[in-house]
Amino acid sequence: MRPPIALLAAALACVLALWTAASEAATRVALLPFENVSGHPKSPAIIMPLIGLALRERGYEVVGQDALEPFLFRRRVRATSKLSREELAALGREFDVPLALVGSVDLFADSPGNPQWGVSGRLLETGSGAILWADAAGFTGDDFTGFLGLGTITSPDDLAARTVQELFRGLPPGGTPVEALRGSRAARPRARNVPGGVFRDPRLETEPPKRVAVLPFENGTDRRGAALIVDDLMVVGLFQAGRTAVADPGEVHAALKALGLAPYGGIDLEALRGIGDKAGVDAVILGRVEEYNEGLRPGASPSPSIALEARMLETKTGKILWMGSHAARGEEFQVVLEFGKIKSMVPLAMQVIADLIATM
Repeated sequence: MRPPIALLAAALACVLALWTAASEAATRVALLPFENVSGHPKSPAIIMPLIGLALRERGYEVVGQDALEPFLFRRRVRATSKLSREELAALGREFDVPLALVGSVDLFADSPGNPQWGVSGRLLETGSGAILWADAAGFTGDDFTGFLGLGTITSPDDLAARTVQELFRGLPPGGTPVEALRGSRAARPRARNVPGGVFRDPRLETEPPKRVAVLPFENGTDRRGAALIVDDLMVVGLFQAGRTAVADPGEVHAALKALGLAPYGGIDLEALRGIGDKAGVDAVILGRVEEYNEGLRPGASPSPSIALEARMLETKTGKILWMGSHAARGEEFQVVLEFGKIKSMVPLAMQVIADLIATM
């Protein structure tokens, strides 16, 4: 029989082993402040604590905004969703974090009785700047209305919690090896046929681009920030499709800044080649937001609607590899009564983007 001291030592060793295993399973992640393009100044204060809580519940050890602020101030980082590869690497070294979560608050409407939320996020590897996971989510309170009009979520805070829960539904738990994270893909909308003309270079069948970058879209609407939202959602959609590698917007932003470029609409061949070399991409995607109605403007349809046109250009030659346009309204998806209707802009935009990407 083992002496009591030996038994106590063995028990302590087991506890220590379990504690160590739990510590190793909690992957450290830097949670950067999400950029607010919702037009509502209070939205980050509501949703950021919920995002941090959701990450912890999934087993991540979170380095939050308070700890990161001195780093961001020292490096003069303003666009917290667009960190360069160098900034990400420095962040990883200083805080011993292999991962960083960036994103944007795309929509918040504190409408009486029917709030709305929209949010998108990307999980990045600090060492390489690569996107490991990306998704977006959006709801209206009316999305939860059931039989006899029951179930509507009227609290903005409660709806924010449901939106964050939906955002992270496909995020692998903390402790997942980075190699496994690289292969993870969140579920994406089922693509539909795109009516109208789509041009597709036959070379895409045999020589698809290995890596693409999304350049800033033009905003042809009255909704300030509409193009910024579409930029982010296009990156999410391309990543989820998994057909080609996608440069993170932070890397693209750094390349444009280094080249002194601010492309908006058209772009010349010299600039394209510079972007290709600096960002390490062989194609870029750019376009224009023609319509962006969240269903919130007085006098506008309460059903969201969006219209986009986009094109893919080869960086070496400037040739168009693909071009398409697409539009949709949330009410188009209605099956019977109110069922099936898309009532929030972010899911509708993601559907339109998925439809376009399916034609590439």
